[in-house]
Amino acid sequence: MSPTTPSSRFFGLDLRALWLELRRPWQDMHQWPALAWLTPDAPVRVLHADGSDAVWLGQRPAPAGKAPAARFEAIELPDDKLLRRRMAVPVMATAQVAQAVALDVQSASPFAPADLVWGYSAQSLVQGGLQVDAVFASRKQIAQWIETQQHRLSAAASDTAPEVWAFAPTGQPIVLSGWGEAHRAHYGAQRRRMDYALLLSAGAIVAALAITPTAQLRLRAIEAVNAYTEAHHRTAPLMAQREVLVRSIERMEGVRALLLERADTIALLELLTQTLPDDTSLQSIQVQGMKVTINGLTTNAAALMQLLGTTAGLKEVRAPSAATRSPGATAESFLIEFQLDPAVLSAAGPVPVPQATAPESGSGSAPEVPPAAEPPVPEPGASVPAATPASVPATPGPAASPAKLSPAATTGTGAPARKSPFSSGPEPVTPAKAAP
Repeated sequence: MSPTTPSSRFFGLDLRALWLELRRPWQDMHQWPALAWLTPDAPVRVLHADGSDAVWLGQRPAPAGKAPAARFEAIELPDDKLLRRRMAVPVMATAQVAQAVALDVQSASPFAPADLVWGYSAQSLVQGGLQVDAVFASRKQIAQWIETQQHRLSAAASDTAPEVWAFAPTGQPIVLSGWGEAHRAHYGAQRRRMDYALLLSAGAIVAALAITPTAQLRLRAIEAVNAYTEAHHRTAPLMAQREVLVRSIERMEGVRALLLERADTIALLELLTQTLPDDTSLQSIQVQGMKVTINGLTTNAAALMQLLGTTAGLKEVRAPSAATRSPGATAESFLIEFQLDPAVLSAAGPVPVPQATAPESGSGSAPEVPPAAEPPVPEPGASVPAATPASVPATPGPAASPAKLSPAATTGTGAPARKSPFSSGPEPVTPAKAAP
């Protein structure tokens, strides 16, 4: 069984050819004007056929007196050992130009293929295309010429083979391949790679400087998110308790809203008991939400409405029907409606306790009572006249309010007054007749 060989074809596509096609446009990238400065021309000391020498930098000679130290050396081949060819070709890749020159030189060369050495230089024409100047010679003759020029080479370059140059009619140097030009190409590639590495390093540093603030902000954001997550985990029990508290408060607010629509009947009865005068009695009280309707008897219904209108906690006092008085009766029958203030008399709010306000400064003050004169002390042995009711002067004082009098004073007797179940005033008590 024959061993299987790896194939570079995939679904009928030659991967190797594809890679070469993709690589070819980028092979001469280092010759682009934007990147050519990354491949500096190495100085070359050229030993001319007339016995002179000069330092060249690429395609031009170095300025006189400013020539750098040459690292490489080249020997110029005289014209009697060269054959020249000139051709015009369209603009195409460097590799394609080299193939065209090699085909033309091989067809015109009298030397054997193993003994053939050639080189070329290309220039762009104004009318378009390329003008190619090619030279070719015998390898044996070139070796013999180099032997005759060994004494002109420096000691540093004697260990390596020198380059072989020729010059086109335009003055451009032409390098013949197969000698020491590979060392200079290798040196240029190393310098180019080093410059690319330095350029990439500088770009990476600039990118790092540009990204550093953004990276710091990103790291701070990540740290903040982690801190928030940790705080959220730590406060999860407290947040659960807060949710329970919020729900409880919402339920309490709902209950309070319901209680604000209901009257506090105990506070209402207490307020009516303290507010209604003694000559007023209630027969019925009807409470609908915060609306109260009272029906009863009083001596003056208009004064009663004014009194209710100025009472804290009551508002919108009105009489749906006029007060009536039956013939021979001393009391009026009234029907009064009013609204309760939810902040005072609702089932959700506290009942305010009425407080007596102190008289302001500058207002009327209570009359001062002059102190009673002390009775004269009788001398020993003197007779004291008997006092009569007419001789005792009455001490003036403030008049007592009828509402503030005691039950005994209102009845005129010493017996206390009795509360009538049908009226709010005390029931008069008939004084007992004195015995004859």
